[in-house]
Amino acid sequence: RKPWHQRAGDYLFRQVIVRRHHLICNLAPLPGPWSVLDVGCGPGRYALAMARAGAASVVGLDVSARMIEIAQAAAKSLALTDRCQFATSSFLKFDTQMRFDVVIATGYFDYTEEPVSELRRMVSLCQGRIFASFPKRWEVRVPIRKLRFALARGFVRFYSRRELTNILRDAGIGDNHAFILDIGRDWIVIARPEAIR
Repeated sequence: RKPWHQRAGDYLFRQVIVRRHHLICNLAPLPGPWSVLDVGCGPGRYALAMARAGAASVVGLDVSARMIEIAQAAAKSLALTDRCQFATSSFLKFDTQMRFDVVIATGYFDYTEEPVSELRRMVSLCQGRIFASFPKRWEVRVPIRKLRFALARGFVRFYSRRELTNILRDAGIGDNHAFILDIGRDWIVIARPEAIR
C-alpha cells in the first residue's frame, strides 16, 4: 500500500531486510519447546514469526512504547498473546532470570554505541543461538544514512568484518562459535554461545 516511489526504494535498497527475515525464520526454529528473546523488536515482526513457527515463549523488548503497542496489537489479532510478551525497556536495563534458546537482534546494532557490552549481555541470556545483524561499513547506502542521522542529530554505526570479529571476541564469542554471513548490506552473525561454556 506504499506509493510507487517508496516501493521502488524498498526494492532497490531494502531487500536485505526481507532476506535476513527469511534466513532467521528458517534457521531459528527448534524441536520441542523453545524460547525467544527479540531485542529491539520494533513492531514485533520477528517475535510474532517465531511464535507462529512454534516458539512456546517469546519476549520482545523495545525502547519505543509505540512500537510495543503495535506489537501487542498484532499479537492479539493473531491470537498469540498466550505466547508473546512485549515490554518497553532498554535491553541492558531489562531485568530477567530467564535464559533463552534463541536471541534475535536485527536492526539493533545499527544504533548501539557499546556493542560489546550489549552482545556480552545477549551471551549471558542465551542457551542456544544468537542471530544478529550488523550494517556493513563499505556499502553504497552508508553515506546517505550517515548524512540523514547527522541532520537529525541521531546516532548510527557501521561495521567492517575485522571490527565485527573483534567485537565478537571481546564479547566472549570466538571464531569457532560464530558464523559471519555477508548478505549484501548487512553482516548476519549466527553465534552459539552455549558451546563456549
